[in-house]
Amino acid sequence: MQDQGKRLLLAVALALGVMLVWNMVFSKKEDPKPTAGSGSGSAIVGAPIAPPSPVGQSTEAPAPAATGPSMAEAPRGPEQKIALAFPDKFTATFSSYGGALVSWKLADPRYERDATKGELLPGMENTGAFLVDFAKSTYVLPRRAEWKGTKVSDTEVRFTISTEQLDLEKVFTLMPDAYLVRMVVTAKWKIPAGKIATQELAVTAFAFQDVESSEKGASSQSLARAWVSSTLADGSIHHTAVKDVIEWPRFEPGIQWSGFEHPYLLAVYAPKPALANEYTVEKHTFPEDPKGLMRTDLLYVPAMQVKAGDGPVTRELVAYLGPKNYHALEHADETSGFETGFKKTVDLGWFKFIGKPLLWLLLKFFSFFQNWGVSIILLTFLVKAATLYWTTKSMRSMKAMAALTPQMKGLQEKYKSDRQRLQAETMALYKTHNVNPIAGCLPILLQMPIWLALYRMLSSAGELYQQPFIPGWIDDLTAPDPSHILPVVLVVTMFLQARLTPQTGTSGQQKMIQYGMPLMFGVMSFFFPAGLTLYIFTNTCLSALHSIYMNKFDSKSLEIAARLKKNQDEAAAAAEKAKLAAEKPAKGSAKNGAPKSAKPVIDVESVESTDDEDDEEAPASAGASGSSATPRPRKKKKRRR
Repeated sequence: MQDQGKRLLLAVALALGVMLVWNMVFSKKEDPKPTAGSGSGSAIVGAPIAPPSPVGQSTEAPAPAATGPSMAEAPRGPEQKIALAFPDKFTATFSSYGGALVSWKLADPRYERDATKGELLPGMENTGAFLVDFAKSTYVLPRRAEWKGTKVSDTEVRFTISTEQLDLEKVFTLMPDAYLVRMVVTAKWKIPAGKIATQELAVTAFAFQDVESSEKGASSQSLARAWVSSTLADGSIHHTAVKDVIEWPRFEPGIQWSGFEHPYLLAVYAPKPALANEYTVEKHTFPEDPKGLMRTDLLYVPAMQVKAGDGPVTRELVAYLGPKNYHALEHADETSGFETGFKKTVDLGWFKFIGKPLLWLLLKFFSFFQNWGVSIILLTFLVKAATLYWTTKSMRSMKAMAALTPQMKGLQEKYKSDRQRLQAETMALYKTHNVNPIAGCLPILLQMPIWLALYRMLSSAGELYQQPFIPGWIDDLTAPDPSHILPVVLVVTMFLQARLTPQTGTSGQQKMIQYGMPLMFGVMSFFFPAGLTLYIFTNTCLSALHSIYMNKFDSKSLEIAARLKKNQDEAAAAAEKAKLAAEKPAKGSAKNGAPKSAKPVIDVESVESTDDEDDEEAPASAGASGSSATPRPRKKKKRRR
């Protein structure tokens, strides 16, 4: 049973290591590479599209050579820009070229250390977000169309455009506290009597990710900090890296939201669902020049059949452009007025019920101390205090098991050929002394879900991205320690702490627990986010202090230690007695092998007779040898009284 407890502890530790590595390597699920030949009408999520959707191409005119966004051949007038600044959040810039959002720059200076520099849109000509046109439609906008923009308020901008066939209006409303922007687009057609127009509305957004650095992060040891094409469809998020977008343009039908995702940043767009089965939205993603530029078209299907006299058509989209702040995303649905699904981008894993309150506590600590590293240390103290009762019970149980080690060895020696009897006697021994061998696994059993939850939180929560602990040393708690100082210190501390843990045996499993586990977690800490390593280091220090207290001052532990010494002394005395009992017959045996039962009684007469014979034989022996030696004096006879 003791070995079973050790095996369980090893299994738990190995499971924790495997799960942490799995989360590190497979934290983002990418779609399998699609097979070639699937058309755009395929119902398979992630199937390739061929050719890219012809947004801005009219069915009434020959197709122009270009298939990009609406761009006219005629030159445009000067670009008119409208900027809405929110000093603590972001600055949003709109352009008359396309009536689009062309810049969204986050205000927090920490993003200057990121490759994006806080800019979530490409910033290239003819790119941006919320570009509106029609795909494979009767009427489309002229290429390189110019919109007229008006700043309605500090949070609202309106753009309009009018042609011979249609009028379009886009109204943008910003919700800065939630990093949200809503676009309501209204289309009205000028169709001659008796004619029907086929119109398929399309909304376009762009993102850029350098291909060469798409698999690199802040360092070679961290997860890739790269933008990927991302879609929520059928309840699952599908990711496509830029290199796969280039090789296999994507098609996803029936989306809930789509756009582009970074491990800690987000630029995604959610169409408001139809009240009836009027339409669904599908996504087409494909590459554009320059290499690394990704374009996503959200198309409303099926296409509308519009005739003269039909009223205007309105569609609404809400976009989230900002850090993956869990609580902001959690309230996105309430702010938007419909279910966006944005909160699913922050995946806290299986232990969400632990990760969510941990994040809440971190935010509370940070609001007071203004340092995320200090907040993690305080969180560790709090978690340690919350688990102290069970940790103390575990330590006492391990000490009790150590006290039973001599008896355990005796049982193992006595019943080494009868394993079933050995287990029964072992269980009886544990029951007699009220010892639970599994209790020694409690500390790691309690810490495992906390470590996993904290790892997932540090791997996706935008609140901690690029947040420093000690500037110049650890500038980003979501990335590994670049100097490796913290992992090295952690390895040493874990070894020292293991030496303070009660030893319940000397088997290879015990050595694995004492040396293998610190080494395993120490090595993994070189790849952990610095915030998680800081948590484990603080927890290890607290565990060492707790072990010292238990060894020196805990009354129950001291009682167990006294019992251990008594058991060891008794076991040593019993072993010595058994050894003497085994050696005594050998020394006291006669020539015939019969042991002597008592101290021999000397027969005086027999001794005297023997002495007389010796005395008489002595001169004869001397004469025979020719010796002139003096005769040996005779001994006086002792008389029996």
